[in-house]
Amino acid sequence: MGAPAPRNRLLGHGDSGPSTGSPITVLLVHGWSCSRRQWKHQLPLLSRCYRTIDLDLPGHGDSPADLLAEPPTVEALAGSVVTLMKTRVPSGPIVVVGHSLGAAVAIEVARQQPGRVAHVISLDGLVHLGVYEKQDEAAVAKLLEPLVEDFRRCGDFGAAAVRMLDGFISARDRLPRDELAATCSALDARFGLDLYRSILSWDMREALAHTAVPVTAMCAAATLSPQVRRRYGTRLSLVPVAGVGHFLHLEAPEVVTPLIRGLIDTLAR
Repeated sequence: MGAPAPRNRLLGHGDSGPSTGSPITVLLVHGWSCSRRQWKHQLPLLSRCYRTIDLDLPGHGDSPADLLAEPPTVEALAGSVVTLMKTRVPSGPIVVVGHSLGAAVAIEVARQQPGRVAHVISLDGLVHLGVYEKQDEAAVAKLLEPLVEDFRRCGDFGAAAVRMLDGFISARDRLPRDELAATCSALDARFGLDLYRSILSWDMREALAHTAVPVTAMCAAATLSPQVRRRYGTRLSLVPVAGVGHFLHLEAPEVVTPLIRGLIDTLAR
């Protein structure tokens, strides 16, 4: 057998914007079964004034799953982001922008590095209580069942993942679905299912309670429930965006990207 893969390798990433003088560094963290390439609409505007690092989480894009020395969990993924952050951005404030799973990872990065993260911006993450609040084992199995059954029927995890994600898309004509399908298909089925299971088991309530960093949650207006407003309205700054679904940064980049940039500009003043 070959030697085990070294665990000190860095996540695949891009690094753009000013190399010196940036008042804030922006970290872009993609969602489950996605990749850093889906920040293509945000990078030009953000990197104009800020150093911007877009990364691939373990098991996604250019980052192999064996970067993790443990099973995939939200906390473990955050640890890999912290390693990249410490190596590439050893000082200065950081804003972490996370889509979906990436928002949960961003919260855990802030929890692991409380003195470095100035703000978390969530894009349609954290607000879906049936996913981001900790579920018991029976609920996890029930939520995973449609994806598992679809995968068993078709034998193509990428196709099954895209069909599942389709239910969360509003502006289908604006989403590059072929690109999304190719990215999903590159995700190993076992790794993808294990990671999804860990998302459903993540204790968001506890994580938020032990993370003091401010959080702005931009989300699809149509799915923002009264329960979220009641339960987390004082902890999350909620920013509903009309006419979009789960992939709001891809479905309406002309609306969402200036919102992200405007918030970062305010923090940088």
